[in-house]
Amino acid sequence: MEYIIVSDIFGKTAHLSHFARQFTAKSIIVDPYDGQLQPVIAEQLQYDLFITECGHDNYFNKLNTILSRVTKPTTVIGFSAGGAAAWRSQASVKNSQIKRLVAFYPNQVRHYLDLSASVACEFIFAKQEEHFDIHPVIACLEQQTKVQCQQADYGHGFMNPLSKGFNSFGYQQYSQYLLTENN
Repeated sequence: MEYIIVSDIFGKTAHLSHFARQFTAKSIIVDPYDGQLQPVIAEQLQYDLFITECGHDNYFNKLNTILSRVTKPTTVIGFSAGGAAAWRSQASVKNSQIKRLVAFYPNQVRHYLDLSASVACEFIFAKQEEHFDIHPVIACLEQQTKVQCQQADYGHGFMNPLSKGFNSFGYQQYSQYLLTENN
């Protein structure tokens, strides 16, 4: 199994590169900034930069191109904006080599609940979100047979040390979960 890691708004970072290296199989990182490391800035400023430099629709289109070229069995792991882009892409591209999607706290999926899962999809939502109620989103997604949802005990961004929601225990717990499930 190969892996495509789809970053959040912070893009490719040393931390995300370390995360990707944990998998014994080949993995690539997709990010909004074409692999260019971004300066560490406040989260709201980073979001503004993401919207200016890439945006949700461009990220989705970029990922479509990448997923359409996959030729070996692949799991996609997406974080926040990357998880939402991956949800949209798996529904659009429908590449049989994409076997699974794991999306961490993908807030924007709430705007795309009409899409269907073409692969096994697992959503790991934050304990709560500031801008919307997670529970109706989970209820809607779980109506699909290929979708599983869980709510972590941690805040949005718990897998990223650059996020104000980072939680080292949550990061370790879910990294181990992914390694156990996928290797």
